Amino acid sequence: MFRVLYKQLLRHHIPTTEPPTTHPFNLYNVVLHHHHHPHRNPHLKSMSGIPESTSPRSFAVEYLINSCGLPPETAYSAAKKLYCLTSADKPDWVLSLLKKHGFTKTQIARLISMDPMFLCPGPYTDLQPKLKYFFDMGVSHSEVADLIASNPVILGWNLWKTNMPVFSFLKRYIGDSAAILTIFKRWPEIVGCNLEVDVKPNIATFQDHGVPDCNIIKFFISTPRTLGLPREDFNETIEVVKKIGIDPSTPTFLSAFRAIALTSKQNWADKWTIWENKFTVFRNLGWSENDILSMFKKNPGCMVGTQRRIRRGLVFFIEKYKWKPSEFLLHPWLLRLSLEKKIIPRCAVFEILKSKGIIGEELKVTSALKVSEKDFFEKYVTKYQEQVPEVKEAYEKAGDEFVGLESEDLEGDSEVV
Repeated sequence: MFRVLYKQLLRHHIPTTEPPTTHPFNLYNVVLHHHHHPHRNPHLKSMSGIPESTSPRSFAVEYLINSCGLPPETAYSAAKKLYCLTSADKPDWVLSLLKKHGFTKTQIARLISMDPMFLCPGPYTDLQPKLKYFFDMGVSHSEVADLIASNPVILGWNLWKTNMPVFSFLKRYIGDSAAILTIFKRWPEIVGCNLEVDVKPNIATFQDHGVPDCNIIKFFISTPRTLGLPREDFNETIEVVKKIGIDPSTPTFLSAFRAIALTSKQNWADKWTIWENKFTVFRNLGWSENDILSMFKKNPGCMVGTQRRIRRGLVFFIEKYKWKPSEFLLHPWLLRLSLEKKIIPRCAVFEILKSKGIIGEELKVTSALKVSEKDFFEKYVTKYQEQVPEVKEAYEKAGDEFVGLESEDLEGDSEVV
């Protein structure tokens, strides 16, 4: 199916058999900011005659433990990058600045463990204005502190050349500062990108194909990295989704775009092989081409995941509940749920309660899979655990014995996405 679309694209002169040549700036492999330091001469210690207890590295370890709150094991590892730290003056200034901006002890420890060189303000000469800029975004200061603590790379880029242009672009297009913060969390390296060159053209391509801005914005917030795809990959993905027959004006179009675009292969010929293999899983279980396409159109996310995961989900409902494609088409979202963490435990509880006559046969298993974890536990476990004690054990320990899948059901499944 996807192979046919692939060949059709070739006839339309869309390059798909080879990966793009070279890109001066590949957003999917944004190079993180690295600090280059001269290597310490391993002979200096023995030449100096200075005991280990008074060496600069020991001072760094002590500082990391006592002032930054790092556990000893982490401190020893981090100190390897702080061989030049011989005084508390600079790191004290950095810690004072962080505390002034509301960083908690936990956040400071996390930040320093991720980037020990943060304590040496040489590369961060504009650290103070950077912090001020991010904390003036108009969102919760604690959230900003948590963002930076988890992604110190954000402060590794030039404030005026990268940070400010990126924020200005997002402010113009997205508008909401809280949403922009979410984008930063999901794609921290975006602060080092040229969005006018690498993202804006992709947004324009969506618009040219009839995707509403409101849908693009939601897509940007939920999956920001996808809008940073190289142009050739981006355009090819759009052509495939359109040929499948999904209306660009619907949210499903972008769900399908995401499902195909995030396939973990750079080479498009390999991507088609992966998708053909996924479709073959359905074919081998008796699905027609129309049924498969209908399933994908209803919920593209059902195709995300390994072939093994897709097959196990299908076989479970086919073997346990005798489902046919028509049942899956009514509930395509089921294949997105975790078999081990959600489907098996809930179905085990559901079947026990049915066998005891506590719930009626007319109640469908899908009703138990739709509700939240909290609601399910209260409605089916807590409510009946005194009357039927085994429901709690089934919920907590339901295993493959309930699934009833034989080992051969999984043979030949690949772990590729």
